Amino acid sequence: MELWTVGNKTILLLFVVIATYFTAAKPDPWIVLLFLVYSALNLVLHIVKGSRLKQGAIVVIELFLIGCAVYHPFFALLLPFGCYELASFYPRKNGIVLLVILIPLIFLRDSMMVLYMFAAALSYFNYVLVRQYMDRIVRQEDENELMRKDMHRLARSLNENKDFARASEYMVKLEERSRLTQQIHDGIGHSMTGALIQMEAAKRLLHSDPHTAVNLLQNAIGISKEAIEEIRITLKSNKPPVEQLGLSRLKTAVEAFSGKTGMMTSVVHDGNMEIVTPLQWKIIYENVTEALTNSAKYSGATSVHVEIRVLNRFIKAVVSDNGQGSSMIVKGLGLIGMEERTASVNGTVIADGSQGFTVTTLIPHGGK
Repeated sequence: MELWTVGNKTILLLFVVIATYFTAAKPDPWIVLLFLVYSALNLVLHIVKGSRLKQGAIVVIELFLIGCAVYHPFFALLLPFGCYELASFYPRKNGIVLLVILIPLIFLRDSMMVLYMFAAALSYFNYVLVRQYMDRIVRQEDENELMRKDMHRLARSLNENKDFARASEYMVKLEERSRLTQQIHDGIGHSMTGALIQMEAAKRLLHSDPHTAVNLLQNAIGISKEAIEEIRITLKSNKPPVEQLGLSRLKTAVEAFSGKTGMMTSVVHDGNMEIVTPLQWKIIYENVTEALTNSAKYSGATSVHVEIRVLNRFIKAVVSDNGQGSSMIVKGLGLIGMEERTASVNGTVIADGSQGFTVTTLIPHGGK
């Protein structure tokens, strides 16, 4: 936009130079000198930095033009541009600027008045364009600043949420450990303490009262058996089922894959997951993650769907994407590894590239 202003000012200056040349009765070297000084002052205006220095340079140029206009009236045509340049620093005082620009009309006559009004109109047109452009830049900068603040706020909120999630997870673990500790202390601890007391008593009565000692030892044995059974029940009740561990691990891997690649993912399951053994879950997990990696590398897909279904005779794990697919499937190391893993439990792997790319793992199970 500064180039636009310089271009318009140059056009007006050329017009004034040409008009002065053709209206002069004879060549006047002083006019040439004044034009050169005016051009030099404008160069200084674009060299100096800082709004105060620029305003001072504009005031000097305007005073210089007023003096030149006394010598030759055509210099008055250059006054409006400087006034509007100065007005750009004070957008709320445009009315005063307009009054200042109209003052020279009092001293001009006939054709000079018309030319001055033309110069003033051109300057005003240039000023309006510059003002609109600057306002647009200011609005854009304000919007960018608001967006930066929103981004910082969202990033801070995200970090706070992550910290809260980690703290919550840690608190849940602490609470679970505290609950288990209290459960063991209140139940098993008291039982073992009672058994130990009775064994100590039996030891003391072993020679003096063997019958009582035998009864005490029998009680201690019974209490110990109950404590061991309580330990087994506690461990069993707190250990998550195999199907929960398998599904949770699989869903976590799929979600991590989505976050890393940006692809949309979904996981569904159906059937009796309890009959899937840890070994079968391991094979399903490794085959699914391998299929996801292949989708990200080769298919060009934007979404991947994973489903685990327990059928009458088979466990079926399917990974399908919406990529380009392939009519000719070349078995690489990944697909061969999937087949070898699945074959170790008498299963099979089927790859299909007709619609997107689909990898199906079928594993037989012994459930009803």
